[in-house]
Amino acid sequence: MKRFFIQPNNKIYSFFIIISLSLVFLRLLFISGTMLIDDEAYYAMYARHLEWGYIDHGPVVGFIIKIFTFFGENAFTIRIGATLMMAFLATILYRFGKTHFNKTTGMVLSLGISANMLFHTNSIVITPDLPLTFFTVLAIVYYYKAYCVDADKYLIPAGIFLGLAMLSKVSALFPAMGIALFPFLVKEKRYILRNINFYGSFITAFLVFLPFIIWNLQNDLAFFRYQGSHISRAGNIENFAELWGSLFILLGPVYFFYATVQPYINLSKWKNLPAPIQYFTVITIIPMTYFLVHSFFSRLEANWPAPVFFGGLFLMAITNVGERWEKRRGQLLFQLIFSLVLILTVTIQTFNKFIPLKGKNDITNRYFIYNSFKSELKEFLNENPIFKDYRILANNFQIPSMINVYLKPDKEAVCLSIGYHETLYSFIYKDQDLIGKNYLFISNGKKFPKKCENYFKEITLLKQFSSRRNEEKIKNYSIWLVKGYKGKSYFKKV
Repeated sequence: MKRFFIQPNNKIYSFFIIISLSLVFLRLLFISGTMLIDDEAYYAMYARHLEWGYIDHGPVVGFIIKIFTFFGENAFTIRIGATLMMAFLATILYRFGKTHFNKTTGMVLSLGISANMLFHTNSIVITPDLPLTFFTVLAIVYYYKAYCVDADKYLIPAGIFLGLAMLSKVSALFPAMGIALFPFLVKEKRYILRNINFYGSFITAFLVFLPFIIWNLQNDLAFFRYQGSHISRAGNIENFAELWGSLFILLGPVYFFYATVQPYINLSKWKNLPAPIQYFTVITIIPMTYFLVHSFFSRLEANWPAPVFFGGLFLMAITNVGERWEKRRGQLLFQLIFSLVLILTVTIQTFNKFIPLKGKNDITNRYFIYNSFKSELKEFLNENPIFKDYRILANNFQIPSMINVYLKPDKEAVCLSIGYHETLYSFIYKDQDLIGKNYLFISNGKKFPKKCENYFKEITLLKQFSSRRNEEKIKNYSIWLVKGYKGKSYFKKV
């Protein structure tokens, strides 16, 4: 692709550095001053019980948390890997854009991922989306280098990154399909098909991913059974509109356009496109087509189509920076301001609520709904040492995970999953090993869950307590003494 040497002046470059460093500082402040959300606490359990696979996801997020919690497990150490890895990725993108296109492209790529609400979330909330983003973007970058710079040098490292991306989250397969198809679709690149390293890179990716496959074979294909039922939930037009509407806001209008609409425009003028644009179009349009079609019939969560936006990032930067820069730089400035305002709004709302939203309408409540565990629940357990040796149960993964991280009981809290999908706890604490014993049970709300009542010989309410935010009650809980757990096998016999 023709290089356009658009050199930003020193003021623009200084502005870029200030924004980038300020965002890192903001994230460090955020992860220092907020509680984990329940998903993060659950993935911290991955780190405590490392395996090559889990029913929900691949193992990479667990390994990352394990590394950063080596000297101590708390909210900051659990999350710091996310902040540092996303900052590192923004730096890599800047260097990639600067080296292979120009300095302005590098800044747009870097800010596109650092100053964006969707990826900002990956920097402050650690989930499998973090390693998915990190390693998929690296795979895209290294395969680009292999296809456009030096195949022998970059193909095998690219395969390693692709394998790690798939080991993080299986949805990395969609960009992988585009990466693999590119040399077949572009005549000028078909010479790569004669390079043994091209095939070696995908064999390498498969070998990196292989432990996850082996784990599933040893565990009755647990992941594939669970995800098969999870992604097939029926949806409707409201779910479709909610999904893509929320992504429009999270990504920003300009970024959203280049990730969802521009790839199809590019198809109409395919033969006239330079090879880099063709490459990023292919790796964007395949996941985009899949998730677009799938979302017509199923209820998807907002983070699931993330693979669409990795290639879209490059399309936004490369398409706008070049001959069209003078005409289109206003679009990118608008995108930057839009995303920064959104990031600042959510951050301020978290620390100092100023928008009068209630309940689930305020997404920042998720940092407060378990704060009573550190106060009222902890105080109750300290005041009643008779329960010190009792294991705590719940019927979802969120409650025991938060208890394990914040209270660190001698016996880990466990999720029963009665009428609820299996979780990590189903594999490390077998139901038959829990039978016949007495426990403390924590329930959402003031009542004991009806579907769990018959599983115990005796149930006694001990205490009700609530999580609050600025004196506003946002979540009720109750703690119960339960005796004689019967186990799920009891009802199978009956």
